[in-house]
Amino acid sequence: MPAGTRSSASKDISRIKSRRPLQSEIRDTILREFILSGRLHPGDKMPSENELCEIFGASRVTIRTAMQGLKDAGYIRIVRGSGSWVLPRPEAISSGLDRLVSFDTFASNSGHPIDTGDVEIVHLARGDDESCEVFDGADGFTRVSRTKLIDGRVIAWIVDYVPDDVLGTDEIRRSFKGSVLDVLLAHHSAAYSDCTLTPVIPDRAMADRFGGAQTALLQLSELTRADSGRIVNRSEAWLTPDAFTFQLRRRRDN
Repeated sequence: MPAGTRSSASKDISRIKSRRPLQSEIRDTILREFILSGRLHPGDKMPSENELCEIFGASRVTIRTAMQGLKDAGYIRIVRGSGSWVLPRPEAISSGLDRLVSFDTFASNSGHPIDTGDVEIVHLARGDDESCEVFDGADGFTRVSRTKLIDGRVIAWIVDYVPDDVLGTDEIRRSFKGSVLDVLLAHHSAAYSDCTLTPVIPDRAMADRFGGAQTALLQLSELTRADSGRIVNRSEAWLTPDAFTFQLRRRRDN
């Protein structure tokens, strides 16, 4: 294959890989247009599979997979042979750990308006913060810290570290709207992440960020990587357990 053709094919494959599955797009659109918008209320019946196939121009299998995703997230109840009904909105922000999506997006999809406060974006040199030691070869970094709030109550404290050669501090300041991950995704810099979720008792300084309560928190430690496997972001988040519900689907070995 000629070099130019290989290059063109590689770019096409990259674009295809970056697209979300159709069933995910349809699932999120159904959630947004029928449930989060208030168009349907708890107890209301969802459109039938045939109606949704006609609306989205999609196959029955695709619609069924999208609806199963809404069922798994707790938004609808499916009765085989009868249809689907809207369930009461979950109180906590629901998050599937297998999706590389920001807390802001999860909150929006859960119908919980989330605010960002105490934002601090600073530039660091090598050696300024030991959290930057996971990066190889980078001399400068951006640290972004902030709280997340619902109805004025702090539900999360998040700190991210991004090397300069991934995104510069000025670009992060221009693009940041509450989520570093959203900035990285918009710049096609993030492909996947490795996470560890641990219950912790906060020290006094951390407890003060949450109003002084000494209750246990969930600490989510995350290394986000590019397609090459290179680390492009280190994130540490401390979360109040009552505000977040995490799910992970387990499948049998084949």
